[in-house]
Amino acid sequence: MSILKTLKFTKIDAGTVQVVDEMTVVPLVGENRGDLADPFSLKFERTSNYGSMVYTNTDNEKASIVPSNFMVRGPGAQDHAMTGSGIVFAKKTVTFNNACCIESSQGGYLSEKNNEYDILPIELRKRLLPIDMRNGKSFNKLWPDIEIWLRGLGVGNAAHLRYFYDNPSIKQSLEEFSAEFEPVSDQIGAVILFQDRIVGIEIMPSVSHWDAYWKLLIRGCYGAELLRLKRLKRIKPAQLQMPKFPEVVVDPDKLTAEVEKFTNGIRQDIINKLDLIKINKAKSMGIQKDLETVLIETETGGGGDLITQKDKPIYLSLVV
Repeated sequence: MSILKTLKFTKIDAGTVQVVDEMTVVPLVGENRGDLADPFSLKFERTSNYGSMVYTNTDNEKASIVPSNFMVRGPGAQDHAMTGSGIVFAKKTVTFNNACCIESSQGGYLSEKNNEYDILPIELRKRLLPIDMRNGKSFNKLWPDIEIWLRGLGVGNAAHLRYFYDNPSIKQSLEEFSAEFEPVSDQIGAVILFQDRIVGIEIMPSVSHWDAYWKLLIRGCYGAELLRLKRLKRIKPAQLQMPKFPEVVVDPDKLTAEVEKFTNGIRQDIINKLDLIKINKAKSMGIQKDLETVLIETETGGGGDLITQKDKPIYLSLVV
């Protein structure tokens, strides 16, 4: 059974496969789900202390979701990231005191101005899956893992994630790369693969949520991880090889049909791979009104956040 069915996601279809270099994205299309505020109602306000991130929901009626491992980088201040996802109810300001600093020697508090936003890369997200890392209030808990993640990239020796994202050539590469994966109509999520291996599943509550956050995921999380692996030569260069179509296929309609047949085969193969992702544990991280956050752990050491509303899944962010 597909992990999406296991988690009770319904009315989701796979869109046309998108492939750039070693990364494949299968758009997930479907109807909006849940009853949440528009994503732009959520405002990052500031860091109130090292390891504390403050958000405000400006909507008058509906709750907002802070995406899992949301990262904020600002000028002259200590950059921060969430250790998981968050919920902020209507007209409320909430401080998350279990966040982590992602620079080992930078002082200063973030404000709401002049920030850059992304989602943490895959391997660092995995390091935040254990409960003690998720809930612990030690602001420097991710520094050793950041230092390891940066090792060998030639961008600096300290645990400063900014060294990677602010490197001019890396920044340009990530911007150009992420631009290749524009959202499709009715897209609410994606299955992401490196070569033929699924590395992430992302489902947002609505099309507007996907529009708001897709670039942070493709650029900051998956694109960044892929670029790191390429620079470290830990992934072989590979591109999708189109089949050699028979020379007799000269009719445009027939050629289109052959291409669709080929891409449909790829899509089905990816759907089959979803059946191989098994859940090891699912732990409730808390129920707030009609919303529950569940920490998912897969059998292969991956995991992430599932959020349900009235016992129906509305959000999933899973690194595999």
